[in-house]
Amino acid sequence: MTELWVEKYRPKRVADVVGNKESVDAFVKWMKQWELGRPPEKRAVLLYGPAGVGKTSLVLAYGKEHGYDVIEVNASDWRDEARMKAVVGESSLQATLDGSTRKIIVVDEVDGVAGREDAGGIAALSRIIDETRVPLALIANNPWDPKLAPIREKCLMLEFRRLRKAEVVKRLREIAEMEGVKVPDAVLEKLAEMSEGDLRSAINDFQAITGGRKIVDEKALEALGARNRVKEIFDALRMVFNAKSIRAARAALEGLEVDLDMIYTWILDNTPDQIPDPSDLADAFEALARADVMLARVNRRQEWRLMRYAIPVMTGGVALARRHKPSGFVKFTFPPRIRFLQSTSAERELRRSIAQKIAAKLHLSTSKALSQMLPYISFIMANDGGMGDAMARYFEFTASEVAYLRGGEVEKVEKAGARRRVSRRARKS
Repeated sequence: MTELWVEKYRPKRVADVVGNKESVDAFVKWMKQWELGRPPEKRAVLLYGPAGVGKTSLVLAYGKEHGYDVIEVNASDWRDEARMKAVVGESSLQATLDGSTRKIIVVDEVDGVAGREDAGGIAALSRIIDETRVPLALIANNPWDPKLAPIREKCLMLEFRRLRKAEVVKRLREIAEMEGVKVPDAVLEKLAEMSEGDLRSAINDFQAITGGRKIVDEKALEALGARNRVKEIFDALRMVFNAKSIRAARAALEGLEVDLDMIYTWILDNTPDQIPDPSDLADAFEALARADVMLARVNRRQEWRLMRYAIPVMTGGVALARRHKPSGFVKFTFPPRIRFLQSTSAERELRRSIAQKIAAKLHLSTSKALSQMLPYISFIMANDGGMGDAMARYFEFTASEVAYLRGGEVEKVEKAGARRRVSRRARKS
């Protein structure tokens, strides 16, 4: 069986970890304190950020390079107190098989413990952090759930951001050289763009298009048609609007790697053009309205069982409503709402990160923090330097978040951050 490149080329040294240098250096400094025999004040580190940016790889690389026994645990599988103590707690207090305590415990998907079914897992993990005799590395995509506050306050928080396109391209080029694959830079750049900062995804796609070949051209990218989100959605829409049964319409979403709310928006926005008859259109909108109610309950109450009803209604309901087809070919259109959300994604991600930190400190919902508190905090930080600095420390805002709250646009904030990084590198050299 062919070895997966994401495992074959997983970093074996800290120096091999791509991007997020500041967080990587902070982790190394934290580990050095353990090695000097003086456990740091915060005995756990919380590495957080989107998937595929090197959080787990950093810990594994450090362990391999410095001779640590790395014990991996998926927290979402151990939500109750007894099992958390048995699996993580015992490991944090016991020596390894060779009699040493030179090991690191990695608790992945910590944010998965904070679900409604949590039965003491967070409280148990909080006590384990207090008592651990070995480094404890927690991994999360979103650490700002209020339920995680007891452990978040005890951890060294290290943020990992999406990788830059140039960083992903550089790593893909290195892999190509090691595999002896000749590939144009244009292909690597396209793979990096499609990955959206997720190196793991980019490497998987690269391996998929090579197919064992040693020469890869731009035509090979066509093999990723199933991963091309827009093309994938167009195919699904075509199946939905031309289906003759609920079963056939529902099958359009099978294997579709797209958020369900997004595909709902695509169907909703294209329905008026694909179903021209007013009576048919009314029936289609009735089906979509029912599906919308179910999806809202899924998102608000986490009632996932409703998905089995929402999907047939939003696909089959629309398909069976179309009794009169358009007189000619009508192309599918890209929903304006999704285009707008894509154009503002960087700013929305920054605002949401700020709101989650405010919510965690003030015990509010993220939506309330976003609508009710963020404008006031932004005003104070923009007009009162001393108070603003104190608030930045209290809420643990990053430099880019502080700059945004003080009136900087997202693009300007990112450019300022880049200039600071260049300046630091220049001083070091």
